[in-house]
Amino acid sequence: MQCPICCERSGLNLVEVWKDYKFYNCSACDVVFSDPMRNPGSGWYEESEDYTFWRIFGQKLEWRHKQFLHDRKVNGNYLLDIGCGPGLFLHEAQKMGYTVTGIDFSREMIGAAKERFRFDEVYPVSLEDFITSHPNKKFDVITFFEVLEHLDDPNSFIRLLKSCLKPEGYIALSVPNRERFLEWMGEGDYPPHHLTRWNSSSISRFFERHGFEIVKIVIQSLDTEDIERFLKGKIRFRIAYSTIQKGMTSHNEKLINYAAVLMQVKDYTFKGIATLFIPFLKFLKLQGTGIYCLARLKPIESGAKP
Repeated sequence: MQCPICCERSGLNLVEVWKDYKFYNCSACDVVFSDPMRNPGSGWYEESEDYTFWRIFGQKLEWRHKQFLHDRKVNGNYLLDIGCGPGLFLHEAQKMGYTVTGIDFSREMIGAAKERFRFDEVYPVSLEDFITSHPNKKFDVITFFEVLEHLDDPNSFIRLLKSCLKPEGYIALSVPNRERFLEWMGEGDYPPHHLTRWNSSSISRFFERHGFEIVKIVIQSLDTEDIERFLKGKIRFRIAYSTIQKGMTSHNEKLINYAAVLMQVKDYTFKGIATLFIPFLKFLKLQGTGIYCLARLKPIESGAKP
């Protein structure tokens, strides 16, 4: 066995056994990876509970999106978002002055992005298929939020990504922080959903190995949203989920809207509880769920092979 990230065969330390999977930490690159490492394919995600809820309720800008949007615009105009979902982040990036393109495995998500924001350059394809069909397209910045941890071959993904990134172009990404204080993801942080686990050290080493220089890494502070998610993960009545499943099966919009109301009531309740912890959070400065990274492709030195 070897590390799927840096290919080292020694220094692989077993850290956890879960069902049919083993997790190892590689001392060379500091990544934690699962064995086996096998992505289940787009069909599995579209049928999963987490994806169903995100598709219906999760259409809002997240912390990771705001990190990118709050920075000044990087040099260049052309942006590709991998895993663009229903297009809200693309819409905000477009308002910043970017010419945007998005790809996502879900035809439903791409359809929603086209309908809501009238995008032309959004496609229900993989990165490899997009590059094959658009061989001459190059981008100044490529974003991929909450994507890396799902990949069974991150190295091939980065090589593909670099093939459509302009010289000295930028990448912006996010991953779950494995050093977060609160563990609320449960089985969502295990295979086949998440195959790798990252911290700031492993992110830096991985992208530097692929020829990038790190511009910034931001570790999300533990906030009230983390506490809300923790509470919701521990207290699950399943009422909203069963209701939305019935509504989607029967194409009953009233049931789906009713589920949305139930979710809002639950969200407001836990938000109220979470706000009680604000003074303690500011004092303790604990690590939260996300890691955001902005990096730039290093210029190729004269005489060096790309």
